[in-house]
Amino acid sequence: MIKEIDKPKKLELKNNILITAFIMFGMYASFGMSWMGVVPLFQDIETALKISHSEASWLISVISLAKSIFPVLAGILATKIGLTKSLRISSLLILTGIIIPWLPSYPAWLLARFLFGVGGAMWVTLMGAVTMYVFDDKQRPIVNAINGVAVNVGVILALWYTLPLSKALGWQNAFSLYSGISGIFALLLWLFINIPFNKTVSNVESPRYIDSLNLPLTWIISFAFTGPLALYLVFNTWLAIYYQEVFHIPKLQTMQWLSWMNLWGIPTAIATGFILRAVKKCKPFILAASIILPVASLMAVNINDPSILTIVLALSGVGMFLGVAPLVTLLQSQPNMNPSMIGMIIGTMFSITYILSSITPSIVGYCYNSHISLTVVLSMCCLLAFSPAIALVLKEAGESK
Repeated sequence: MIKEIDKPKKLELKNNILITAFIMFGMYASFGMSWMGVVPLFQDIETALKISHSEASWLISVISLAKSIFPVLAGILATKIGLTKSLRISSLLILTGIIIPWLPSYPAWLLARFLFGVGGAMWVTLMGAVTMYVFDDKQRPIVNAINGVAVNVGVILALWYTLPLSKALGWQNAFSLYSGISGIFALLLWLFINIPFNKTVSNVESPRYIDSLNLPLTWIISFAFTGPLALYLVFNTWLAIYYQEVFHIPKLQTMQWLSWMNLWGIPTAIATGFILRAVKKCKPFILAASIILPVASLMAVNINDPSILTIVLALSGVGMFLGVAPLVTLLQSQPNMNPSMIGMIIGTMFSITYILSSITPSIVGYCYNSHISLTVVLSMCCLLAFSPAIALVLKEAGESK
């Protein structure tokens, strides 16, 4: 049985909770800048490392692979050494991004990007546990919503500024700069965040990892998140190439459209958080996301009218992030949840989600190299976006059991 052993009776953090929220958001946003900052630089990287575009796409997928393995370990680690030490380890791994642009070979890039991805995997896993520990029930929907678009903000900034920064500073300096920003948040983390860790709790009382695996909730949430993330990775990796090769749209325009798609996720997620706080119902948002995203993304792949593309890419961004905060909030509101169990469930969720979604861009790459129509392949990927509807089987407050 899962016991609620580590819900604090009152906030014990010595630092301001707003600083905590700022650090949690900022680190993952800057991680997103480095993660997807390779997309505008693919040509430079391919030339420098003498690799194909399919190989270059693994510089994104290898991070997703890391995020498929280490979230589970992050959740377990936090129960052993506490949230603060786990966050510090995560921040140091994220800072490996500073040296990546200067590495001389493709294998070295892959290894370093994997370690960088491990840091991000740990961070995103621990965000939910930190949120549950630091913030009360009324604050969590908004915090979950803001955290849910952190990486989205980073992707937008990378798509907007990587090419101009590359021209001004050189592509290697521009790329290192993003992880330098992560260094600022790492410093703030070490200075201001100190979440108490109760070492007196016995292993018998502590929730075990096997407890989380035995919960149907864990698997439902995991599969609910998988489809939108897989489509998100596919679109950010391949949609620009698709538009350039099939619709003959200039590269700069495709980057602007991708940023447009990502941009619309931000107000959507934040507005969802505020509305969710008021209505206290998660399922309507999840249902809406399960309808909007598949329809809009299919239109984005099969329509080449620029004016319509602007609208459907915005709707795709809305659909991708409309269900994020409701899914996390629905998870946190389930019976017998505590920060330790939330950390382990989210760890498993991210592992399963990224195992399945990280291979999707590479499958698209294989089909691309095999001369299979990108229109067909991308359209099939859009169907994955129905997966949030799986979470509709969960109960929420006010529903009969």
